[in-house]
Amino acid sequence: MKKIFFILGLVSVIITVCMIYLVRKGVSLRSEPLIRPTVISEDQRNIAAHTVLRLFPDLQMNHYILWGVLPEAPDTQLMMTHFVEVYYKTFHTPAHVIQDGLKATPEEIKNCEKPCWILLPTELAHELTPNEFIQKNIQPLGRPFFSISYMPFTGNETVTEACNAEQRLTYECVTPIAVREVSKKLKDPQAKYFFMRKYNERDFFLFVQKP
Repeated sequence: MKKIFFILGLVSVIITVCMIYLVRKGVSLRSEPLIRPTVISEDQRNIAAHTVLRLFPDLQMNHYILWGVLPEAPDTQLMMTHFVEVYYKTFHTPAHVIQDGLKATPEEIKNCEKPCWILLPTELAHELTPNEFIQKNIQPLGRPFFSISYMPFTGNETVTEACNAEQRLTYECVTPIAVREVSKKLKDPQAKYFFMRKYNERDFFLFVQKP
């Protein structure tokens, strides 16, 4: 019996040491896969359809969704149009959209009914670093929220030594590291893909390959 307890204790110590080692070596650089690389349909509508289906409970429970999609461009405008349509079709309620969160007053944000979608600059929608907008305008309201950041990529991204050396992901390194993790699944060079990954508890990143 003593041998069994000794072995169990030794195993626990080894597991603890391994976990500490992995964290120190940057295992936190890995994000959680949510949507595998998928070929973008001709009308691009499947980006919204897959995302709404995958995030169904998150979209249902949260009051605010912070969308990192600004500045507006034809591709992000089309994508957001599809998201609004698919969301309404799925939940039978319209999304209340604040077109530019940085220009909205605290009262506008406070009075925005659920579901409230707030459009923000892509680099300012997440919490990879302390986010002043969230700290001042969202957290004091005590309402649940999460973010979806639009991350365009080419498929030829290079992970720099600086990114490899990070202990936690930064915004600048999210795309090259995520693309590296899925690169083997981007099998058709003629096709364009999208995929989604999650980092932390509330940061979702939607990667869309450029045409």
